[in-house]
Amino acid sequence: MSPPLPAENRTAARALAMGLGVLLVALGMARGFIALLEGTTSPDTRARFTEGAGRVRDFLQELPELAAKEDSALVFGSSIIQHGFSPEVFEAHLRGPRVTTYNLGFPGVEPEVQRLLAHRVAESFQRSGRRARLTVVEFTPFQATLARGQSSRFHELAQVKKALLAKPSDLAETALRSPEEASHLAALQALGGNSPLAVTSLLEHQLFDGLAPEDPDAERKALAARVRAGRDRVEGRPVPEWDPVRRGEVRLVFDETREDFLAWARMRSAPEVLKQDLEWRVETSDLLELRFDEGKVAAFAEALRALAGVSERTVLLLAPRNRAWVQLTPEGRARLNEVVARLSRDTGVPVVDLSEAPEFTPEDFIDVTHLNESSGRPRLSRRLAEVLSSPAPSMAGPGTP
Repeated sequence: MSPPLPAENRTAARALAMGLGVLLVALGMARGFIALLEGTTSPDTRARFTEGAGRVRDFLQELPELAAKEDSALVFGSSIIQHGFSPEVFEAHLRGPRVTTYNLGFPGVEPEVQRLLAHRVAESFQRSGRRARLTVVEFTPFQATLARGQSSRFHELAQVKKALLAKPSDLAETALRSPEEASHLAALQALGGNSPLAVTSLLEHQLFDGLAPEDPDAERKALAARVRAGRDRVEGRPVPEWDPVRRGEVRLVFDETREDFLAWARMRSAPEVLKQDLEWRVETSDLLELRFDEGKVAAFAEALRALAGVSERTVLLLAPRNRAWVQLTPEGRARLNEVVARLSRDTGVPVVDLSEAPEFTPEDFIDVTHLNESSGRPRLSRRLAEVLSSPAPSMAGPGTP
């Protein structure tokens, strides 16, 4: 029998246990408050402030079933794919063997998040013993810039998604490079994948939104709310951020909502709004010069390899660019061409470049970077199906579909 601990050691042990108990209670209260706050906020508002963390959570729940299918086709990318791609339209125009297509577009997923997400997808396919019939991997150039990584808001929202996706081995690898980042990710995991920034934004929205007597965006917000309310009536069900019924597609346009959607879209794409959007993208993401972060480019290449490893056919996509507003400088264009050619060469994945496809007009965009649902989304889905219905594209640089 071991001798009893000295009195001072017993006191220290009790203090440690009490401290851990207080910490666990505080953590439980914090998570309970966050759950209450999220539960009393509309899904669309929650998605706006958390920039897709809920969409990632919803997708991870559906991933095992998706990976077990024999005919999966994956269209993987950023919010450009989330809002710009329709599995239903794609399948209607794709010639060849039948596939079941999924929209794997997520907002705010800069390449390091995409790397983690791609590994989760690849591991699920490996466990199921299946391979995807087809994988399209969209590259969003401005998400791989030095400026994007230096934006505190984008950095924190990306960290939340990293925390949702990171496994212990990922945290250990991160700790070797940056103990501070690893501890921050662990803290975000302890909060259930919630960022203090997002929680503060949600709380401020509930406390103060609508109190300003003159909101210049009030009419636009009211239209958006009517569109979403109409969507909810048509669907007749709670619609998660990543919706398995529509295989990840975010749909707002129905016969009952089309008129309101088009009115909202006209306001959302007014020149004065787009001018502000462009300035913000230039400031936070270096949209026109595209000075790339080599670490982010390498992370995207790793994501591309991981997905290609579990797919029978893989292509790298450059989505249509809103050429009326996004006019790359000669230096930016040269940097983009070099990076895309290198990604294709180093991974062995051919490029489908629709960035300057002439059939896409400014009227197909809802802002300076995203296609709209009414015309842009069906046009991209149809054009991509037509390109991929032909034999596999040869290795090519930008400009060759």
